[in-house]
Amino acid sequence: MRYLKMFGIVLVVMFFLYDVNPIYADDIFEGKDEYDEGNGRQQHEEGRYEDLGELIGWCAFIGIGAAGMIFPIRTFLKSVIRTFPQSKGLYLYVAKLIGRYHILFGTMALLLGIGHGIIMYFNEGELENEGIIGLIAIILLSITAIIGMNLFNYRKNRSLMRTIHISIAALSVITGGIHIFIS
Repeated sequence: MRYLKMFGIVLVVMFFLYDVNPIYADDIFEGKDEYDEGNGRQQHEEGRYEDLGELIGWCAFIGIGAAGMIFPIRTFLKSVIRTFPQSKGLYLYVAKLIGRYHILFGTMALLLGIGHGIIMYFNEGELENEGIIGLIAIILLSITAIIGMNLFNYRKNRSLMRTIHISIAALSVITGGIHIFIS
């Protein structure tokens, strides 16, 4: 919970720092005799929130990648230790570290993805094709989080729930990749 509070504070600070009115070189005399304050300012204000939304979207992408690193590390744990026995301590340390923060990374990725969607929707004013695909990716990621919470809290049917959790997460990553590709 402490990390989520720190993460929220960082997001709020980023948002307010990014909201400062910047001055762009192309605002002044874009081939005109006078500076048109209203038009130039409006053009860059629209792009300001788009840039912030894209930044948050890429942070969500990094969070999904960080949370998803647990799968290949645990999958190849035995074969790597067998192949490189001298690196067993380091590999186990990394596996435990990623396992410890898996839920935090997943929660941050989900919250960042939702924030990205909200900011981009308010910036665009409508939900276009890439927005719909991104919304599907976030819905799948939310389902993954719900199954992951059940997997964490309940000890019954763990293998089936883990398989479903990983499958829906992979589907979410594929959908998110399509969203990024067409954006």
